[in-house]
Amino acid sequence: MVKTMQRVLLALTGVLIIVIIMGLFVFGNDSESEDLASSQDSNIFEEVSALEALSVGAIDGDTLRAEHGIDNSSVAGASREPRNCVVDISLRSIQKDLKIKFSDSETGKLIDKVPFTVSVKSSEGTNIYDDTDRDGIIYIPTVPTGDITVFMSDITEGDATYRASKSQTITVAEKIQYAKIDVSDEIKTEDQVNVAEEDTKVQDVDETTGGADGKSSDAAAETATEPQESYDEDISEDAEDLIAQIEEEAGAAEISRQAQSGTIDRPAEPEQPSNEEVEQAHAGTKGIDVSKHNGNIDWGAVKGAGIDFAIIRCGYRGSSSGALIVDPMFSENINGAKNAGLNVGVYFFSQAVNEAEAVEEASMVLELISPYSLQYPVYIDVEKSNGRGDAISADERTAVTRAFLSTIQNAGYSCGVYSNKLWFENRINTGSLLDYKIWLAQYVDLPTYTATRYDMWQYTSKGQVPGIGGNVDMNVLK
Repeated sequence: MVKTMQRVLLALTGVLIIVIIMGLFVFGNDSESEDLASSQDSNIFEEVSALEALSVGAIDGDTLRAEHGIDNSSVAGASREPRNCVVDISLRSIQKDLKIKFSDSETGKLIDKVPFTVSVKSSEGTNIYDDTDRDGIIYIPTVPTGDITVFMSDITEGDATYRASKSQTITVAEKIQYAKIDVSDEIKTEDQVNVAEEDTKVQDVDETTGGADGKSSDAAAETATEPQESYDEDISEDAEDLIAQIEEEAGAAEISRQAQSGTIDRPAEPEQPSNEEVEQAHAGTKGIDVSKHNGNIDWGAVKGAGIDFAIIRCGYRGSSSGALIVDPMFSENINGAKNAGLNVGVYFFSQAVNEAEAVEEASMVLELISPYSLQYPVYIDVEKSNGRGDAISADERTAVTRAFLSTIQNAGYSCGVYSNKLWFENRINTGSLLDYKIWLAQYVDLPTYTATRYDMWQYTSKGQVPGIGGNVDMNVLK
């Protein structure tokens, strides 16, 4: 009996243990479920709370997305507040004109692609001007003398709001100052422009061998073959050249007819220069002038060929836009020439149409040559270009040339003007520029230019020099 009771108690104890274990298991699961539910409810409440905060403006949408690891830039339609850009206004005046530049106060660079608007207050009232081409510059060719104040209107463009740091005032002088100005932020490289439209100096056309009256025998051929351009042509001068040639040809034909009929003697052929005269004309220090058009140059070979100096193009003004553009080979050429032991000078191909632009061109040259020592002058190159510089008068071209040279000379450099016989005799008042060096281009055995003296002669554009592929301009210093 006792044993039977012991078995029953043991069985009941086992059952009780099993029940307790199952109870603990069930209770534990219920607790975990309650904790999970509580956690989920908490997250839901947090999300609702954040959304409510966003809706009432308590937190920023970008902040909320950032907290949840979402890239704001990838959110479609995500709105952004425009960033603030502080604009520095700079003013310059050369000759009763005004140039207004807009630059980023942080980077110092011109701001393009923004249609800035300014109010310009002068003694004659207030006028509004726009940066229509969005290049960061507004140029006003003529303004009253005296104090002028410029105010910029705030503008939002794209993702930025542009506000001027302050207005600016400048005093516009009555008289031009031939002194360097800062054009460093205006100098462009060729990858920033349309080179075909801007670098249009006439290549391989000899305009240097005009007759006794200075008229070019190539004028008619050029008129017939050159394409029509979008700029204003100097019709009067080209027409004069063409008429002169027609008259010359007609006269020659009449003389030939009369000579054949026996009524007039045929004029004698011009006397050819003697070998001694040619040798004497070519005697002197030999040099070349080069630009990007001459490609890569082996300057050691050039020096070994007996060349003493090189005049290197540092830049040009664009024929169409008027942009200031650096020659892409300038640095390589001037360093190469100097390292090889050649003496160097520089030239700039001008397309200036007034004195203010000439001062800009000279200022660009002074900026580019500042790291170098020069043994030869700085020249302004004025000749036919099929560009904006062709259309001005001889008086205007002379004023442009003098403004450039005065600015260079005032900076302490020797300087001069390069052109050809035709232009020196007809399109520049050369006699008024004799305080500067005269560099003549005339491709003949013996120069026939006698209007003024000349200090250097470019006698051919088809020279051959070791180290230079193709033709190169050859010069002799008198």
